Amino acid sequence: MSETFVIDENICRQILSLKLTPAAVEEELHRKGIDPVYIGEYQKEIKRIRYAQRRTTGFVCMAAGAFLGFLSCVLTITHALPHMFDFIFYGLTIAAVCIVVLGLYYVFE
Repeated sequence: MSETFVIDENICRQILSLKLTPAAVEEELHRKGIDPVYIGEYQKEIKRIRYAQRRTTGFVCMAAGAFLGFLSCVLTITHALPHMFDFIFYGLTIAAVCIVVLGLYYVFE
């Protein structure tokens, strides 16, 4: 009979929270008593979780930047605050674009 193997996600998250190098991750998995045959699978799972967290951060940044850009656009078009036109038109728009680009960096890196 073949043995089924299930990766313990709690172990992966604990190791991920330590922010270790790949060699240190392997050593930590050895210390936790993981079979050396499955260490590669654990490392893949840790990478998958790390990239999922970065992707989530990226999408949050892009959504915040898009909202800020939309707000800047609406305030510029309606000219709601005439004394702050330059800040809204240039400041908020540039901030929105920077936040969106940061989000794109997190998603596509």
